[in-house]
Amino acid sequence: MPRLCHALAALAIFLPVAAVPGLSVAQTDADIPVAVVDGKKIMRSTVLREFEALPDSIKQQGGLEAIYPRLLDRVIQQQLLVTEGRQKKMATDPLVVARMKYLEDAVIGEVYLNRLIEQNMSPDFLQNQYNAFLAQNPPSEQVHARHILLKTETDATNVIGHLAAGKKFEDAAKEFSTGPSAPNGGDLGFFKKEDMVKPFADAAFAMKPGEISKAPVKTRFGYHVIQLVERRTTQPPTFEEMKPQLMQRAGRNVAVEIMAKFMESAKIERFELDGTPMEPAPAAAPKPQ
Repeated sequence: MPRLCHALAALAIFLPVAAVPGLSVAQTDADIPVAVVDGKKIMRSTVLREFEALPDSIKQQGGLEAIYPRLLDRVIQQQLLVTEGRQKKMATDPLVVARMKYLEDAVIGEVYLNRLIEQNMSPDFLQNQYNAFLAQNPPSEQVHARHILLKTETDATNVIGHLAAGKKFEDAAKEFSTGPSAPNGGDLGFFKKEDMVKPFADAAFAMKPGEISKAPVKTRFGYHVIQLVERRTTQPPTFEEMKPQLMQRAGRNVAVEIMAKFMESAKIERFELDGTPMEPAPAAAPKPQ
């Protein structure tokens, strides 16, 4: 029998349509025939379901419009096979009956698990998940800085002199810096304090916008001359922005808890591939107090 994931993939054509890139809600709401095969209409929703069942690597090759003719042909061929198979009484074939029973069991399990997850995912539950996220991701201060990296303290001091005499920081970085950001005028973009080595971060975060370090800053990479461009405080995403991610993450956690309870309450016997009883897994060592 096919694995569960293969079975569910085979059913994808019969499942609800997900959002398809390039099509608005108004376009997907009104279902229309896109082909007629021996008098049997093939609806646009069927083609969209088929598109959603494709691997991402194929869907990303130009989107639905790029593969629509081939996809429509595939759905037409499927319909021809179904029509011919029903005429040959394949619906009562023992293999078809067994496979449909397997698929029915898979879908029952999937839908029931989803219902249990929904029952455990109240608005309060999601809000608590969001509050926990906020506690772990508070607003963070960031700075935008440029730097010029030199090999010696003397070289760095000389560059500070050039800047004091009016040389533009970006030009000095392109001319003197030995760091990889030199071609970009020493621009490092925005960063958090923990993103940089401590001496550099301490110096940069102590500066004001527009200020240039008055003395070289030594790190294990060499000597830096720093210019602070801008400061900002980033805010975490809102609840609504986080909601899809929270639902997905919480859904996985709830599913694990539900299945753990089922496993604990069920009488389960396990056997090896040769049919002999499987040795029970050793009990986990107690955690130190």
